[in-house]
Amino acid sequence: MGSLRFFRRVRIAPGLTLNLTKHGASLSAGVRGAHVTVGRTGIRRTVGIPGTGVFYTSHTGLHTGVHTARHLTEAARSPPAARSSKNLFIALLLCGLLGLLGAHRFYTGHWLSGILMLLLTLSGYGLLITVIWWPIDFLIILFGQFHDGHDARIAW
Repeated sequence: MGSLRFFRRVRIAPGLTLNLTKHGASLSAGVRGAHVTVGRTGIRRTVGIPGTGVFYTSHTGLHTGVHTARHLTEAARSPPAARSSKNLFIALLLCGLLGLLGAHRFYTGHWLSGILMLLLTLSGYGLLITVIWWPIDFLIILFGQFHDGHDARIAW
């Protein structure tokens, strides 16, 4: 028995596409050979060598596969996931207003990547990297997948 398939890619801007399927919409950002896709099932990061078919994909969020699930007895014994003392709204606001400077990363305790983002933005050529990095962080925070420096999920 066959099944109906639907896929449509809409280019919003250079390096930013909206993907539409029968299961929902997702947003992809990046360049040829490296991109991040944020959708209802989580975040997928893909890096590859263009034209060769060689690539690596990592996926976090829902539907990441059985191999990532904990054993039932281990899940029953483990404490619930820690929640951060940081506020997701403040992180989203900082990312929206001062995201190119990495303010949201400093707020959430990601000091090294915050310093890297700040230095890249202040340098001339590094701004090209943070212009792609900043909206990806914004989407990750918006979908509630951002963690603080202690790997605790940031909540509203």
